Amino acid sequence: MNTRLHLTLLAALFAFFTSATAVLQAQTRSQTGGIDVPDGTRKCIKPEQRAVKPIDLFRPLTCLEAVVNASATTGNQAESFVNVNPTNTNNLVATSNNPGSASIFRAYSTDAGVTWTHGTVATGVACCDGQAAWDSFGNLFLVYINNSVNQINVILSTDGGATFSAPVTAGTGSIDQPSIAVGNGSVWVDWNQSGSMVARGAPVTGLGTWGPFNAQQAIPTATGSFGGIAVGPGPNGGKVIVTYQSPTGGQGPATIFANVDADGLGAGGFGARVTVTATNVGGFDFIPAQNERSIDAEAGVVWDATGGPFNNRIYLVYTDETVNENNDTDIEMRTSTDDGATWSAAVRVNDDATTNSQFLPYVTLDSTTGTVAVGFHDCRNDNGVPGPGGTNMIPNDDAEYYGTYTTDGGATWAPNQRLSGGFSNATASGNGIDYGDYVGLSAHAGKLYTLWADNANCDGTNPNGTLHQFDLYTNPLAFTGGTPTPTPTASPTPTATATATATATATPTATATATFTPTPTPTATATATPVSTATPRPTPTPRHVPTPRPRPTPLPRP
Repeated sequence: MNTRLHLTLLAALFAFFTSATAVLQAQTRSQTGGIDVPDGTRKCIKPEQRAVKPIDLFRPLTCLEAVVNASATTGNQAESFVNVNPTNTNNLVATSNNPGSASIFRAYSTDAGVTWTHGTVATGVACCDGQAAWDSFGNLFLVYINNSVNQINVILSTDGGATFSAPVTAGTGSIDQPSIAVGNGSVWVDWNQSGSMVARGAPVTGLGTWGPFNAQQAIPTATGSFGGIAVGPGPNGGKVIVTYQSPTGGQGPATIFANVDADGLGAGGFGARVTVTATNVGGFDFIPAQNERSIDAEAGVVWDATGGPFNNRIYLVYTDETVNENNDTDIEMRTSTDDGATWSAAVRVNDDATTNSQFLPYVTLDSTTGTVAVGFHDCRNDNGVPGPGGTNMIPNDDAEYYGTYTTDGGATWAPNQRLSGGFSNATASGNGIDYGDYVGLSAHAGKLYTLWADNANCDGTNPNGTLHQFDLYTNPLAFTGGTPTPTPTASPTPTATATATATATATPTATATATFTPTPTPTATATATPVSTATPRPTPTPRHVPTPRPRPTPLPRP
């Protein structure tokens, strides 16, 4: 039996057992309580890790792109964030969930991502859901959920991510998925509390000088979750927008909403919610590439405060499905030029001609240029042919990571660029949250800085081996000059003019008194482990890309 045939038979057997396992998982998901929370207001925050795939069908292959392993640590690192220091672009900080450690994984680089120092922060007291933002003073704020899953905490680094302060508690109770954003003299945090969105802001006046948080603001008729926050131009630290989707359960459809606080840290509070768009991606939409965890629309938002040609424009990115439950998910962008009152027609960000999935988008804005960039997981090249077309004989379940950008206010997008070095498979990772619920990026001085969960092990540096637990990989994308090429769309989308759907007044309800005093729960400062020298960036080799498949006319849903 020749080697090619032997591998094909092994892949077929593995595909058979994988399919059977997936069916069993779908049947028992709600019984175990580990993943599915039907019609719930939050996802299972600390699911158990699954068994990893017992064998490797493929050894590490040559990297298709020039990637660097930023974590190179045993176990799963996923649901990641990367931030670039606006005062020193050689300084990058990567953070992620670190299952089983009750800590946030942290790595930092002082040589633009060539080498990384590894460790943890909030050591022994953190659960997960870390997100970070770096302001122009050099403050790196990190928000996370504590290990008891009843506090939203914020910690601060003023030394480039090497160490962090004791925590400041922003919220307590039944909480989920916080987001964080900085403005010109402010830092804001939002999260889901008992099924609805709330937010708090604090003034920032210099390096290490911030707070206290203002009173917790209830956001009018903001039932929902899985959203984001951004700060725009304006007085009092800048205007603020919060986005979210509702309902938070089921596979869809759902609606994405937004509320705006027009006077930032002033007394006005958030206004009535506005409908941004409908989406066929619900709070728990299961796709082949994220079959255990599911995805949501993961609406993300940035607000241009650069003073440039698109100053005051809001960009909102989200995931939609062409037909409900057909797994053909796309990344869409809508924009607003009137403080979120109305929104443009959707523009598709991914430029593939397949019916495969794109998911977990994140949007970021380069404050030096006004360029807006988006990164996302992408299954466009997985046609089920092991090797050049995937890791197994199952199409649309292996993902790569892609990035793109717009220089004309979101009207057109540069050709999508693959950034990852090979295919990854979430089921093979055994990670309880698969790739996670979000993937955070940042951009500065003409470059997109990316970080994603990856088990391709194309460079051979993952200590868990190939197609096992996730490491965090990075590969920046430089913004080149010229006009981006138009993005093809499957069908024209009519311009949607949003209307306010709530009658609540804009005055916030103060439900908690701001407490800036650090909580007594100890948070260990990050202990720097020895710098690990990354494997030299490989020279990318050409890759056979399958011929794009035309989008078939979808069948009506029964």
